[in-house]
Amino acid sequence: MENTGRGVDVGVDGAGQSISRTFDWHETPPSVAVVRLLSVAMNCDPTAVDPLGETVDPDALDRLFPSMDDGSELEFTHCELSVRLHGDGRAAVEPESR
Repeated sequence: MENTGRGVDVGVDGAGQSISRTFDWHETPPSVAVVRLLSVAMNCDPTAVDPLGETVDPDALDRLFPSMDDGSELEFTHCELSVRLHGDGRAAVEPESR
């Protein structure tokens, strides 16, 4: 069964683990990285993830991160998941803390 963009089912077994990867912001736009991680965490196709623009401005993310220093960080919530992006290319998605 495939999940839709709504609700939370983190990981294949719903175990609530964190999904993290490292990207080169000059090669993979942050907005694309976020959608990829969300789709892995939600076990769905990237096209099933609610539009990122409902939470943040994807174009602003893509312009901002390639120029940020390695110590910079941004966190926001999308699809009931916490998204964390770092200037050094690290990105993580995990269940929202309650």
